[in-house]
Amino acid sequence: MSNEETGGPYLGIAVLCEKVLHDKDGVLSLIRVVDRLTVTASEIGKPPEQMPPVTVNLEAVIMFKSGTAKGNYTVTLRPVLPSGRLIQEISLPILLEGEDRGVNLVINVGLQAQEEGLYWFDVLLNGELITRMPLRLQYQRIALGSAGTPIH
Repeated sequence: MSNEETGGPYLGIAVLCEKVLHDKDGVLSLIRVVDRLTVTASEIGKPPEQMPPVTVNLEAVIMFKSGTAKGNYTVTLRPVLPSGRLIQEISLPILLEGEDRGVNLVINVGLQAQEEGLYWFDVLLNGELITRMPLRLQYQRIALGSAGTPIH
């Protein structure tokens, strides 16, 4: 389903952010758009070689504008781990009403990350890949001396 063939729907935005504010008039404010997080482990002596599990809590914001598209659609957010493994996807129904009318989805992304690397969050509309949102988790090890200060 290409936009040229259908005249829509059109993707307005697809990002990960830390917080979304919903104003009374329906306008969204996106706080701290994120595509990279650093996980830090500091221990006296030597921190673990591999990244310890970490909870990542972000908001996925996906906006569509109808164009000539009208009717019921399904938006799916499909997380892909750095290893390529798929994890639990989220599917939500939307109704597009045509023209400049649209839909704003704010989806809580809670992830127990155990892998360092590049995570992808695929956005599908009725099963067709529309875009991908990246999130890179970097692991930084900081060794501390016996006094609790970083060793350089």
